[in-house]
Amino acid sequence: MSEKNWYFTNEAAIALDLSAEKLRKLYRSGMFKKGFHYRDVSPNGSKRPTLQFHVNRCQEQLNTPPEKRKSY
Repeated sequence: MSEKNWYFTNEAAIALDLSAEKLRKLYRSGMFKKGFHYRDVSPNGSKRPTLQFHVNRCQEQLNTPPEKRKSY
């Protein structure tokens, strides 16, 4: 059985020990790379993104010292 990697915003925030709003703020700031740290699973033509986050990859990014982090 495979382990779940991709989580919707609220689930990912809990797993990362952040508030959902803080996770959205980090996403908007460019901390995470599209297709690697997060993906948009909203239907075509949707006005708002429906995001899923790869929790392990996001955790690695958050654990990287700020001076060594890449911005996307």
